[in-house]
Amino acid sequence: MDRAALKKMAKGQLKGNWGWAVCLTLVSAVILGVLNGWPAFFMDSGDNSINNVAVVLDVFGGILGGLITAGIAYTYLKFVDRKEKANVFSGVFAGFTKGRFIPTFLTTFLTALFAALWTLLLIIPGIIKYYSYAMAPYILKDLLDAGKEPAPTEAISKSKELMNGHKWELFVLELSFIGWYLLGFVTLGIGLLWVVPYYNAVHADYYRALAGDQFKN
Repeated sequence: MDRAALKKMAKGQLKGNWGWAVCLTLVSAVILGVLNGWPAFFMDSGDNSINNVAVVLDVFGGILGGLITAGIAYTYLKFVDRKEKANVFSGVFAGFTKGRFIPTFLTTFLTALFAALWTLLLIIPGIIKYYSYAMAPYILKDLLDAGKEPAPTEAISKSKELMNGHKWELFVLELSFIGWYLLGFVTLGIGLLWVVPYYNAVHADYYRALAGDQFKN
């Protein structure tokens, strides 16, 4: 896979659409920040009941965060495929609509669970499994768009097959963004509003180049 070509393609797709992409990143970042930060207000209060509330909120926030992350993947895949820009809020919550909630929830939950279990064994196997499962959200969207009712682990299994022999390739592709992310952090996070859309578009283009339309038909 030609990394330079993928990045050039993503830049071309984002040209003239940066405003939409930045807004999508900003809205999702604010929502995810609230979901991740809210439980901290209840932590270490000394009251067990309040601490239990914090744990529940943390789990709930993790689930919603996973659904939002999957929705962003759906939105970018639709964007690179059809050049269609979803409404920002519709894009952020794409995992909740059009009958996607249950399959998105199950796939997201099981992906996180399997990766966590592998990580408990050793860090390296956990990282390998992360790359094995990396295409699951995109595959799930293709399956759902094709009118199928995928089993809870179907997108995960198909991602493992698709990524066979490509995990290192994707790792190197993601590694090539380190400089951009460092630049984003140096600008107090403001630069990330442009780096994250760039990364998401490249990731979606990588999936489509690798998978083609095999899961849509």
